[in-house]
Amino acid sequence: MALNLAVIGVGRWGKNHVRVLASLRKSKIGRLVVVDSDVNRAREVSEAYSADAFYGSMEDFISREKDLDAAIVVVPTVYHYKVVEKLLDNYDVFVEKPLAETVEQAFNISIKAARLGRILAVGHIERFNPIVGVTLRFLEQRKTSILSFEARRLGPGPAGNYTLNLGVGHDLLVHDVDISNLFLEGLPRKVFAKSFYVEGFPYEVEVEALYEYPGERISHLVASWRTNPSYKHRSFSLRTEDFVVTADYILRKLVVDDGVNTVEVNNLKTAVHSETTSLEISYLQEEPLKIELLDFLDAVMSRKKPRVSSVEGYIALKCVVKALESAAKQTPLEISWEELEKLNYTS
Repeated sequence: MALNLAVIGVGRWGKNHVRVLASLRKSKIGRLVVVDSDVNRAREVSEAYSADAFYGSMEDFISREKDLDAAIVVVPTVYHYKVVEKLLDNYDVFVEKPLAETVEQAFNISIKAARLGRILAVGHIERFNPIVGVTLRFLEQRKTSILSFEARRLGPGPAGNYTLNLGVGHDLLVHDVDISNLFLEGLPRKVFAKSFYVEGFPYEVEVEALYEYPGERISHLVASWRTNPSYKHRSFSLRTEDFVVTADYILRKLVVDDGVNTVEVNNLKTAVHSETTSLEISYLQEEPLKIELLDFLDAVMSRKKPRVSSVEGYIALKCVVKALESAAKQTPLEISWEELEKLNYTS
């Protein structure tokens, strides 16, 4: 079965969505439509990837495209709610992270999707990074529990004074709090955070957050744009009673500090070091964006929950918002989750 899709927003990242979907035309994708408020950009991307049609406005698109199955939303964060809320009336939706600008917006569109029986997936792409899957399998092999989780996501900062994606919390921290929830298999109950600002930019450019999870487990996350414009770092580490695992998202390298000489994960052997064990994952694997979109397409066809549904997106956004509130109030804050019952959340 081939699905008919639209991509809403074809800027730098949205264009990548069109590229990946165009590569699936013979297997998964039928009609492919491009929508962007810059009609010239919509035309250029449509022509570059042989889309079937392009539109310069949502109104024009919705009035003419009645038979599409789903929409991919890659517009700036401040427009997520307005665009997704409208699209849910007609289509299943994939929206890039974060799910929305505010917790209230995220909750409302999650409820609407559930009420209409729509698939609503959120683009937390690091869930599909091979290094995350390999680390999860390694932990399963070791049959151990995690005591603490740390992550650093540094640079590059927003272009100029671009504010439509808000601050570094919504743009970067949201990735690692989602991965923290995945590895710690739970939800944080308290957060204490510090945020930093620079003159001329209205939102935070750095957040350092300490989350407390049940079972006396801690997650320490740093997201920052206070770096050289060319610097980019993405890593996480986790600690158990027996070893520390450090992973690099970009290099896709896993280092296990436990004195073991060799480890085999996913049929890949590590290089041998005297004090640590490291594993490099081949770049020949499918790109995470393609795996993520295939997961969404499969969810649309099977009507099953995507790997990252609106519920996970809601949780990650609330964690970020609570960290920003803690930083503003300069005090630790409790995080309650009673409302998740209305979203049919299951841990």
